[in-house]
Amino acid sequence: MSSTPTFKKKPVLALAISALLLNGCSLMPKPLTEQERKTQVGADSADLFNQQEPINGPLTLYQAMARALKYNQDHRVKMMERAVAEGQANYAKFDLLPDLVAAAGYNSRDNFNASSSRSMSTGRQSLETSTSQDRSRFMGDMNLRWNILDFGVSYFRAQQEGNKVLMSAENRRKISHNIIKDLRTAYWSALSAQRMTARITPVLAEAQRALELAKQAENEKLRSPLDGLRYRKSLLEIVRRLEALLDQQRLAKAELAGLINLPPNKEFTLADTDANLWPAISKPVMSQDEMDTLALQLRPEIRTEIYEQRIGAAEVKKAMLRMLPGVELQLGGNYDSNSYLLNQNWGDFGAQISKNLFEILSAPQAIAVAETQESLAHSKRLAAYMAILTQVRMSRQQLELSENQFHRTTELDDINQRIHQHISNSELSEAMSSLERIRSSVDSVLSALQKHQSYAESQEALAKLYVSMGFDPLPKTIENASIVSLASSIEAIDREWQKGHYPQQAIDDPKSDEASASQNKAEK
Repeated sequence: MSSTPTFKKKPVLALAISALLLNGCSLMPKPLTEQERKTQVGADSADLFNQQEPINGPLTLYQAMARALKYNQDHRVKMMERAVAEGQANYAKFDLLPDLVAAAGYNSRDNFNASSSRSMSTGRQSLETSTSQDRSRFMGDMNLRWNILDFGVSYFRAQQEGNKVLMSAENRRKISHNIIKDLRTAYWSALSAQRMTARITPVLAEAQRALELAKQAENEKLRSPLDGLRYRKSLLEIVRRLEALLDQQRLAKAELAGLINLPPNKEFTLADTDANLWPAISKPVMSQDEMDTLALQLRPEIRTEIYEQRIGAAEVKKAMLRMLPGVELQLGGNYDSNSYLLNQNWGDFGAQISKNLFEILSAPQAIAVAETQESLAHSKRLAAYMAILTQVRMSRQQLELSENQFHRTTELDDINQRIHQHISNSELSEAMSSLERIRSSVDSVLSALQKHQSYAESQEALAKLYVSMGFDPLPKTIENASIVSLASSIEAIDREWQKGHYPQQAIDDPKSDEASASQNKAEK
């Protein structure tokens, strides 16, 4: 009789163990199949360029900036990181609320929960067997619990999450500044490529025809072998140089396409007007001290380090708060369907003080670590100060040097173009050999290309100066704005900078917006 229950339990135990083993095997990750990889790549490729406004007509500089801010994947990642940080900050605020726990259940047994009593002095049963509980009953309760220590810790944690939101906004500003800087450089390099390709192509075609004629002359032995080889070598060097220039121009356009998130095979042209081939580069008319002060106020790196120090200070307060005992208040209502109870509904209230004594031993070390993190944030901010001051000075000097180089290359290009024009129009062109004429054309092309590259370097230096000073090219709204309206906003901001109206605060700063609103309200 006693072995029967054991025998019955063995299949059940074996079945339970088998179910656990099967569940364990099902949790093992499976590598991606080839079909899954193809499907995922196809879906990602469709999402990469999905829901983008088409390019209608030549692309202007500000339209390219607008497309970069709206469609560049790195900028999108930073925007999503900020959205995640805002969600985490809002979620952390719920930790400030007390715990409101509701529970309900049903309990039933196959016999009564009965018992008897035995006398401790005589050992005899003093009461007959009785019960005070139904075999089946419903139970429910709702308890409000509030731990004051947890509330304090959650308060500082919510402050930390809020500062992380502000840090994510500064990180977004930083990546947008760098994108605009890279785009300004890539745009003018690509525009140079577009302009110069039309000049390089015919010269390259002429050099290739001369090279074919040289091969034919060598095969027909119309000149000495040594002279023929030297002539072909010179032509090959010219062809190689021109082909390298064309490849360099194509790379510039491919870089621009990547920044504005265009498909690799997408053809587009850049806007180019004869009325303003070389827009003037307006340097900030400010003293070095004014530039340094403005950069320290606007650079996102400084603001990020300030928020980091706030987080460190809150961590110190959290570590000190954990040294206190936890005080928990509890208020609840209960229900039990047990018919033997005199009161099936009742409320209760309680208070409890608790403390893990071992936390007192580790608290000084936790406080010391938090204070070290706060000091580290302070040191990183000072290091950022020095790096920013150095970047502002170097960017300003680089802009001055690039402007001087552009003026020199402009003068040199003017002379080379005039020389090439004289040679092309004079009787010397008929007397010159094809190699000399081609070299003259190549020299004029290289001179013009150097002028374009020098101007692109000046635009790059200006962009670096803007970034070093923290000038924010972002309008207040990006996500829902069209490319045309976003480009107009960016152009308006750039025009204000050219007039000397520089930003005094970051556009993407909720603190500044609140301060401005409060100031306007006070003035009214």
